[in-house]
Amino acid sequence: MATPAVPNPHARDQEVDLTFGIPMYNEEAIVEEAVRRVVAVGEKWGRPYEVLAVDDGSRDATPDLLSQLTAVYPTLRWVQLRPNCGQPAASKAAMLAANGRMVAVLDADLQTPPELVPRLAESLDEQGPEVDAVFGTTSTGKRDDPVRLLVGQAVFYFLQTHLSRNALPHGASSFFVMRRQTARRVARLDFTLGNIGAVMSAAGMKAAAVTYVKPASYRSSSRLGLRGHVEEAVGSLALTGALGRLCAAGASLGSLGALGARASRPGRALSLAAAGASLGVWAAAERYARRALWASEAPLPIFEGPAASRV
Repeated sequence: MATPAVPNPHARDQEVDLTFGIPMYNEEAIVEEAVRRVVAVGEKWGRPYEVLAVDDGSRDATPDLLSQLTAVYPTLRWVQLRPNCGQPAASKAAMLAANGRMVAVLDADLQTPPELVPRLAESLDEQGPEVDAVFGTTSTGKRDDPVRLLVGQAVFYFLQTHLSRNALPHGASSFFVMRRQTARRVARLDFTLGNIGAVMSAAGMKAAAVTYVKPASYRSSSRLGLRGHVEEAVGSLALTGALGRLCAAGASLGSLGALGARASRPGRALSLAAAGASLGVWAAAERYARRALWASEAPLPIFEGPAASRV
């Protein structure tokens, strides 16, 4: 088996202002368009850049197409995770393998428009050194998402904005430009669920935001699915402390209900059960938040160059 590539093996780190990182999984239908658009943005921007595609163990023609595209676009590099490791790991791989002074991570389905990345990068350059990242956050206007998803996102962002321990821009999720040293630090943490905005909030990092209108995806439905969205939301709320605070409030209300003078015996039992369940979820959320911020000792299986090929 090939030896995993050491992150950032190149000596030209300082020559690259910005890395466009693109996690991909089974993206053969869009990979050429995604790379073409990102390269066009980089060329128009006019500053040193690179495009870094991260193939997350795709089972379709994505790796073959990336190999072909490197001969067309000199600024394109690609690495591969083997086996498939999931979206958070693919984003971490992009952040670890990037050569840029700043690192952007965007979706291959182009719902995070690459044309916005230079604006995020310029905003980060304008910020003081205390700001670690600038997020692209979506406007509520002109959205074509299903109503259930829009309502769920509204509830999630309300809880995350108002109950998090540390300040976080409303809507900050997983589309950002980040300083390289911050990207390295975040990518080495042990989180497996939750978005990058929640991780930064949990770690006490500072971020700003630029708002944009989210374009339609080329897919008919989200690849994450309902379960994936719920898992990411729960993980994010646990990381920021919002889930713990919500559960603590639920436990308090349940205890008060059990102590109510007019409460019946079944009502008291139900209130106590609800309070106990809330405390259990609170404890689990706090435990996950602590463990997620540990530095991981296990390196990601990142392969680059001739080693980045399907097995």
